[in-house]
Amino acid sequence: MKVNCSACQHEVNIPDDKVPAGQVFNLTCPNCKEKMRVDQHLKQEEPEETIDAFNFATSDDFNDDEVLEIYDEDDKVALVLDQDNGDFWVDTLNEMGFKIQTATSEDHAIHKIKFTEFDLVILHENFQSTPFRDSSVYKYLTSIPMMIRRHIFFVLVGAEFKSMNNMEAFSLSANVLVNEKDFEKAKVILKKSMTDNEHFYKVFRESLAAHGKV
Repeated sequence: MKVNCSACQHEVNIPDDKVPAGQVFNLTCPNCKEKMRVDQHLKQEEPEETIDAFNFATSDDFNDDEVLEIYDEDDKVALVLDQDNGDFWVDTLNEMGFKIQTATSEDHAIHKIKFTEFDLVILHENFQSTPFRDSSVYKYLTSIPMMIRRHIFFVLVGAEFKSMNNMEAFSLSANVLVNEKDFEKAKVILKKSMTDNEHFYKVFRESLAAHGKV
């Protein structure tokens, strides 16, 4: 869906699968940063059968009118789900050039993941006081089809993990683990593991291309 900014007339192209079905939403123009309200999709002809393909969260913990951020193609975007160490991650990820979002609940986090292409998701083992194995965020992330999931670098953080234990990370469907005691090395851990992951998938994509699979 294409939307023209009411302030600068810049055309913003919103992927159809990112448009909340049946909901008015706000977005920020990537050109002039003006916020605008979008409702034109509600005026389109309704299909005979409406299917909620995204299984929207219904928690009252977040506002359905929340601004939908539209990022430039080269932006690196992170979702930080760690209220205990939020300031640390903001400082660390800002230094790494990430734009950062947070969430107020598990439903809110899932809602964001569905509508934003995050490069990085950091989940604390006790986000919102829920053990990660019982967390709906963890269950959602690990259920995403691999064609989509491989574009999200998923980090589990907590006192229970051994930093950069690849076998444990693999068993938990995470890209890397970070123990809270190793926070002074967190930026190094992230840079190394994300670079290794990028190199792995570069070879993977080249192999697929060589066999005519892409």
